[in-house]
Amino acid sequence: MSISVLPINGVDIRFVPGAWPMPDDLRASVSGRWAAMLEANPHIWDGRILGVSPPIMGDDGILRSEAREDAFSAFLTWREVGFPEMGIRNLFGSALIVSADGFLVLGVMGEDTANAGRIYPPGGSLEPRDVLEDGRVDVARSTEIELEEETGLKVADARLGNLIAVLDGPRVSVGRAFHFDATAEELLTEIRGTLDKQEHRELADVVAIRRASDAAGRGQVMPIRRSC
Repeated sequence: MSISVLPINGVDIRFVPGAWPMPDDLRASVSGRWAAMLEANPHIWDGRILGVSPPIMGDDGILRSEAREDAFSAFLTWREVGFPEMGIRNLFGSALIVSADGFLVLGVMGEDTANAGRIYPPGGSLEPRDVLEDGRVDVARSTEIELEEETGLKVADARLGNLIAVLDGPRVSVGRAFHFDATAEELLTEIRGTLDKQEHRELADVVAIRRASDAAGRGQVMPIRRSC
């Protein structure tokens, strides 16, 4: 499956009521599959997650979609069976941390997460907290929250760069570049210091790369972020 990378000017996602249009047989299998997943990893938590309709790119460069809420267990069940088409996409924000010396800083997922060992930009799936009072879904705020929660880096210390959408089948990553004045080594040291103080850390470590091969032996580098 090919991956498309598109420059965009923004996103316009509106929340609508109703669960995901999951086929009845797949929906019926969620509880059993979740029980097995929980036995394998008791640290995962069945929260709530937003999925969106297939986004449409407007002539104005705005990516538009509608969001619906469902359970994380439903998402993982859908993922486990290979993401059969059901009119939903897993859209999430990705913080692209760029150092002053030209490195991209990525996180190595912790053992307690659903994607242990994989390497991604900081970020995460949309949640009900990302829905504003007027029904708009604030992807930018979600990305900034995840960046600060996972790494301790402050958005105020960064210069905002380009906004892109990465389309990979059922997954859509909205990536924003955050340019920091610090070098890669300085950023790694700062983030690792934050991780060492976190009681419930999502990241096991961070790496700085210029190309995917730079992370060889450290885990599987993924081009876009996942749901944790």
